[in-house]
Amino acid sequence: MFKKSAAFYDEVFISKGKDYYGEIVKLNQFIQNYAKGSAKTLLEIACGTGAHTIYLYPKYDITGLDLDPGLLDTARDRFPSLNFYEGSMIDFDLGQEFDLITCLASAIGYVCTVEKLNQTIQTLARHLRPGGMMLIEPWLTPEQYIPGKVFSFQVDKPDLKVTRMNVNVLRDKISVLEFHYLIGTADGIEHSIELHELGLFTLEEYQAAFDAAGLITTFDPKGLVGRGLYIAHRPE
Repeated sequence: MFKKSAAFYDEVFISKGKDYYGEIVKLNQFIQNYAKGSAKTLLEIACGTGAHTIYLYPKYDITGLDLDPGLLDTARDRFPSLNFYEGSMIDFDLGQEFDLITCLASAIGYVCTVEKLNQTIQTLARHLRPGGMMLIEPWLTPEQYIPGKVFSFQVDKPDLKVTRMNVNVLRDKISVLEFHYLIGTADGIEHSIELHELGLFTLEEYQAAFDAAGLITTFDPKGLVGRGLYIAHRPE
């Protein structure tokens, strides 16, 4: 998924203004406000390079899951004592339950279809202990996504220059993001392309998925970065 950009993944997001620490401060406040009982074990879905893990560990006993082996390599280098698994959030099975499950950075959109959204939420619910809580940051809704909008971000470091550009494309209910990278290093300048497709789910479709999995759900419309946050509990 991030085969072309894994080596400079964090630099790109930081150049966009992503505040990993600030997001975790807000996340911990949601956990404090909504958790039922003490929470120690945490499963990070779409953990990426472990950039959020830096601010969650060692407060929580963390396990990570991601589909991208390149990003997992960075997470494992950062935290060699933690378990990071390669797998799809749609149908993974770790054979254990957790106090908390997070899926941040709108990664839930990568499941693309309503059918797979329902399957994913049920898979997550099976990994949640009774009384446990999951926090899911949604991708944009169909109303929020703007086809034709152009984006450009730059990484400007002494030994690394990266420009990433894309134009929002809409196909059915899928947001299609074709990222074009210009990467400059001491070895020269490279052009590469990554294709990302994320489903544009309505709030009602998200809620229906949580309901079908038997979860009790609260939606905070602001969340961590303005995209909202679903806080869902598995009944005890």
